[in-house]
Amino acid sequence: MNALFRDDAARIAATAINEVLQKLGINHRVEGVAVLPAGTSSYLVDVVMRDLTTQETWSVSFTIPISHQGKEPHEETETP
Repeated sequence: MNALFRDDAARIAATAINEVLQKLGINHRVEGVAVLPAGTSSYLVDVVMRDLTTQETWSVSFTIPISHQGKEPHEETETP
């Protein structure tokens, strides 16, 4: 996995979720983000958040499909 992509995906996820929580008036903060390969066609993004009132943590996970240069993720590619 490209480290630059992983860092960018983690930063984008943390920023987006923090903004959504803030706009909804939810008193939580993103504590950490992990971006891991999930097979050959997607990444798993796991976000851990802290409730600033109770100090409890909880997480949400989602997947991001991998772009294959304009091809569908499950499309077979020909080898030269």
